[in-house]
Amino acid sequence: MQLGCGLEGQPPDLPDAGEGACCIGAAIYGKDRCTCWEPAYDLEQQPVMPGVMMPRIPARMCGDCAFRPDSPERRGEPGHAADADALDEMVTAGEPFACHQGIRRPVRWVHPSGAEIPGHPAAYSPPLDEFGIPYKADGTPADLCSGWLLRRASRPCPSRAPRRAWGSRAWRSAAVPAAG
Repeated sequence: MQLGCGLEGQPPDLPDAGEGACCIGAAIYGKDRCTCWEPAYDLEQQPVMPGVMMPRIPARMCGDCAFRPDSPERRGEPGHAADADALDEMVTAGEPFACHQGIRRPVRWVHPSGAEIPGHPAAYSPPLDEFGIPYKADGTPADLCSGWLLRRASRPCPSRAPRRAWGSRAWRSAAVPAAG
């Protein structure tokens, strides 16, 4: 289940801050597997309050929504976990996509040696529950992305029968058995 564009762990291009011997990961596998790097987040994470993802009302795309035509994801900029094709596939498949608003992200990574590197602006790092639902820093479930929801609602669904108006005779006759 894909829930966001930048739900990533450590950045892939870590410098060798511990000279190859700061931890077992770096000593055996090299600098990119160093486990000493710690994230410094932009928001403090509160305890998770279990729940479900809901859309924001009214449904409006954020100014930097991944589903905007000019978004870095749609332009294929590096460091984003999804591109235009992946976003469109998620919409078509109905795979939920989480809004990034309120999700913590590492603004920098810090090594015990004192080395620091900046975090990627799209490297969101929310806690996930056992179902894979991401949580905002305030502890509530992430919102369902309005851009995803608006794109999903605008697509025709050929497998669904045409809707009948509530209260129409055709609807009542099809759904309610005759009294007898």
